[in-house]
Amino acid sequence: MDELTNEQKYTVAKFYKLYMERSNSGQTEEEANNFKDSITAQDDYFCDRKYSDFLENCKVLIDHGYLDGNIMSDRIDNIKVTNKAFTEIEQSFN
Repeated sequence: MDELTNEQKYTVAKFYKLYMERSNSGQTEEEANNFKDSITAQDDYFCDRKYSDFLENCKVLIDHGYLDGNIMSDRIDNIKVTNKAFTEIEQSFN
């Protein structure tokens, strides 16, 4: 994750935290890792961030393999945390 800015690291770490909270509350892995689209995710979880900045950070995270999603011109659909992100975040705990 050295290639990421602190803001991008924050974004993927928050998605990871949200996934863990959802999973621990009984959601299936698939449900816990479904963050819908960038508009919903920003409204629900990143409302303290400007949408255009959040969108660009998500695009970078997709380009680097930390998030998965379908990039459109003004949004990203089907946002999910990737195995690469899970692995690197969990390895950082050691």
